[in-house]
Amino acid sequence: MKSPKTAPIANNATEERPRAIGAKGRKQIVRGNLHDEVAAVLRDMIMQDELPPGTRIPENDLCAQLGISRTPLREAIRVLASEGLVKPLPRRGAVVAVPDPDEIQGLFYAIGAIESFSARLACVNLTVTEIDAILKLHNRLVQLHSHDKGNKEYFRVNLAIHQAIVRGAGNKFLAELHESLSVRILRARFFVNMPQSAWDRAIKEHGQIAMAVKKRDAPRLAELLVQHMAGSWRDYDLTLNRSGFAQSFMNR
Repeated sequence: MKSPKTAPIANNATEERPRAIGAKGRKQIVRGNLHDEVAAVLRDMIMQDELPPGTRIPENDLCAQLGISRTPLREAIRVLASEGLVKPLPRRGAVVAVPDPDEIQGLFYAIGAIESFSARLACVNLTVTEIDAILKLHNRLVQLHSHDKGNKEYFRVNLAIHQAIVRGAGNKFLAELHESLSVRILRARFFVNMPQSAWDRAIKEHGQIAMAVKKRDAPRLAELLVQHMAGSWRDYDLTLNRSGFAQSFMNR
């Protein structure tokens, strides 16, 4: 695990926030509830593979590096456990969760259902500016597909498109639920080597999704988003042998 370089918290009656964070390029913690901010740091470390699947959470090291006590760290671990990113161990701390096929399948289908329902509201509520932003994101995705598909920016742009559609529905609960589930699926996307046919299918479907957004074609958009997530699951299921799924994450 890469060692985050952080400044300690001042020793006073109220525990303050870490002034800096770990890996290069990660944003500083500057506001909000402390355990939420620590959870954001740990979540980023998991997503960046600084804490790979199956790794025990190094509580002592993290407390020293972030300049915090065990209380906010353990509260942060509980948050990540509720998101399915870590697995608590009785009296032995916690480890980074190893995804399994049933979880990934359920995530794809649940995300597809949320997006499909949101699509019908989004086609009514999205502003012209928001639609233009989605189309610009799609154009960026096409560029990345041509030159550097599979990198982390590709997946982040991909996710941004889906999140923009769900946010466009104007329902905070759906947006937050979608974001929580998407974080869990994004980790798997980073570490699976998909065949060219899967990349080509996905970018073709994204073109159709972008056109449906532009036309505010709600029934078509809803149908496409469900099909897109179902197709993504089929690609993963074909790429990874179900019996060796977890091991593929452990032995990257």
